[in-house]
Amino acid sequence: MERSGINGTQRCKISVIVPVYKAEETLSKCISSILEQSFPDFELLLINDGSPDDSGLICEDWGGKDKRIRVFHQLNTGVSAARNKGLVEATGQYVCFVDSDDWIKTDYLKDLYDALLSDNSKSGLIIHGFAECSLDGRVISETKLQDKILYEKQFAEAFIQDDICRLGYICSKLYRKDLLDKYDITFNTEVACCEDLLFMLEYLLHCDYIVYGKSIHYIYIKYDRSLSIRVNPFESEYICLLQYMSLAERIKHKYDLSSEEMEAVYRSLMICFRRALKTDYQPGNPVFRKERLMHLKKLVDTRQEVIRFYYRPVYKIDQFGKYLLLHRMFYLYDLLITTVFALGIRSVFLGPKKEAL
Repeated sequence: MERSGINGTQRCKISVIVPVYKAEETLSKCISSILEQSFPDFELLLINDGSPDDSGLICEDWGGKDKRIRVFHQLNTGVSAARNKGLVEATGQYVCFVDSDDWIKTDYLKDLYDALLSDNSKSGLIIHGFAECSLDGRVISETKLQDKILYEKQFAEAFIQDDICRLGYICSKLYRKDLLDKYDITFNTEVACCEDLLFMLEYLLHCDYIVYGKSIHYIYIKYDRSLSIRVNPFESEYICLLQYMSLAERIKHKYDLSSEEMEAVYRSLMICFRRALKTDYQPGNPVFRKERLMHLKKLVDTRQEVIRFYYRPVYKIDQFGKYLLLHRMFYLYDLLITTVFALGIRSVFLGPKKEAL
């Protein structure tokens, strides 16, 4: 669909999609950082996902100031639904995503766009790094990449050597809009975690090249969530696991990878497995034993051989738990984990610090 863009005749080059929810304290900084881009040819889509605070009013106020901004309001249906709304409304040739509590440096869009190959008949994925910062601006860590181009015949390298699954974050990427439309690639609204990784992997199965860039222009704001743990229903975690397993099998067959070469992919898959495994035992998520046992059986029946070889618990209690699961001693596993929780041994639930997507 053509529209009257910034230059009055063509589609804009990039649609920047920002899902907004309860972001009244950070939203203006996010928006202003986007409007100050050195790359001029873009539109900004603000998707207010039923925010109960003044975020919607802030969106409207900014929308009245700059013609590049379009504002949409919807009932609260989650970040994936908000991003999908942005994809439907986007008119740019390419799309990228910025979260409403983050901000970007001046050359963010320029460096992403300049990384595209000149052959417009090819569809690529551009991936740059990002900086993780505290609320006071202190840099906590940086995800740095080296400049590199991989063509489709080299994509196996992305999974074997580059461990691209660790780059499943939503930020610092540029996607081609017509490819997303052609294959109906959207965010799964039924899952509450790893939806950005699933989105990226689906896109990778259809694109022609990957460009890694060393620029770090995205500032991800890290909040202290040490006092709370997000608990998702088992079915949400299970659907995520199933979709990831399906993508893993398609990746394995398309790029003719052996089980050994799929190590990094399966390792990330096991993070999804662990999340589904532990969710029934998290505080604030009371589930009756009968239902917990059904969930355990469901998980083990999914792909036992993958669990056997690639689920590698760190803690001895969890290692014993794996033995019980693989030998289908679900009642004993449930008794073990509920006892551990009653004793306050939380590490078995949380896992290693790096085990997060």
